[in-house]
Amino acid sequence: MTPLEAALREAIREVDGTFPDFDFIRPGGELRVDLGRTVDRVRVDLLSPGILRLQSFGIVTADALPPDALARRSTVAASSWSGSAQETLQPSRLLDPAHHDGLMIQTQHEDHPWAEVTFDPPVEVAAVHLRAIDARAAVEDRDVRVHVGSPGSELETVYDATERGDGLRELLAAAADEVPTEIRVPFQAVTESLALTITGEYRDARATMKQVAKKIPEEDRLAFVAAVNDGVLLRRSLEWTAHGPTRSFRFWSDEEKVDYVRFTASVAEALRELTPHVCFGYGAALAVVRDGDLIPHDDDLDLIVAFEPHEAATLPEAHARVEEFLRGRGFAVKGDFFGHRHVASAPGRKSVDVFSALFEGDRIAWYPGTRGALHRSTMFPPSQGDLLGVPCPLPAHPAEYLETIYGPGWSTPDPGFRHRWRKKDFADQAVAAPTATEPEPEPEPERRGWLARVLQSWR
Repeated sequence: MTPLEAALREAIREVDGTFPDFDFIRPGGELRVDLGRTVDRVRVDLLSPGILRLQSFGIVTADALPPDALARRSTVAASSWSGSAQETLQPSRLLDPAHHDGLMIQTQHEDHPWAEVTFDPPVEVAAVHLRAIDARAAVEDRDVRVHVGSPGSELETVYDATERGDGLRELLAAAADEVPTEIRVPFQAVTESLALTITGEYRDARATMKQVAKKIPEEDRLAFVAAVNDGVLLRRSLEWTAHGPTRSFRFWSDEEKVDYVRFTASVAEALRELTPHVCFGYGAALAVVRDGDLIPHDDDLDLIVAFEPHEAATLPEAHARVEEFLRGRGFAVKGDFFGHRHVASAPGRKSVDVFSALFEGDRIAWYPGTRGALHRSTMFPPSQGDLLGVPCPLPAHPAEYLETIYGPGWSTPDPGFRHRWRKKDFADQAVAAPTATEPEPEPEPERRGWLARVLQSWR
């Protein structure tokens, strides 16, 4: 373990002790806000647009009032209700802090969703105990707030996750001042990505880290990933992969895996009507040949497609052919990436990456990768493999392909492996060749007098 990784792990332990409330955004996470006051209402809301979902809106009274008795003197309201949530609501279960076996509150998507419990007569509340849903969407409650109202007074905010985030950043800044001088710069460089990860702002965390990774050694990036995975993400059923914090395959059920492999194979089968040059590639090929299972630290599967020069002269043309073909067969295709497109069965569903490439004589390469690194005969015609009982097309010589892409150590898992991302090596494939254009017509000479007026009237 490097000194930077050790320092990051220590900082995360300190965060856990000071800010345990950030675990509320994990599936089934809990948030307890101690009160010790008499109130006539408690409101929970989200600061930003979203859907408020809760398993329980627990109320702990000073006199340990049973949930049934508390429900009889309570009214539950929300800014809106999704589906039949209001009809199926059971207040006694909602208000029970120990209840955690199903969704109780779900609003529609709103700018400022909220749920509120009012008490008549007022009650002395020892604590509010919220429980998140037991699903990935729990993270959408990351900017939760809790407000209480005493008889005759306005609502008062007693918990604000955004303000807690500010406190978290202060703690990390102070920790940076305490680390050894030789690791202070990289520690400071990754602290914002760490803070964003802890608070559940995963997209921003990944975007920030992509910029930081350009300025720090690869060893420091890997130290960050190891610390944040073990200390923060794994207990949230997430993992920092090549795509940032995501639900990697280690957290998928067997049924989910098989369904996803079947879908990937179905996309490959459909593409065979467009071109015979299609097969599993990258990590998907590794999964078939090496693991016999989806790679635990991976989070998607890849297909690779190749076109002859007369079929597509540029990568944009190749992508356009894939898009038009698959959309015409009911698939959802999105993305404007340099080397690939995302393909799903429907909008919002888990997608497969489809990478396109152009034959250059007998050489070919997909981006990311090394231009011209593969021979046509290495790739096609495809061979056949099996993944979780699903037949899958593979490169003609899978081991040769994998060694070219991942090196001679391809048979040993390497979660830190990084592809060659050099767009400039493929720049000429990204733009169409210039075409001849008709010369601009010479402007007509300006006409004056009565002839000009006659000609104008004819136009």
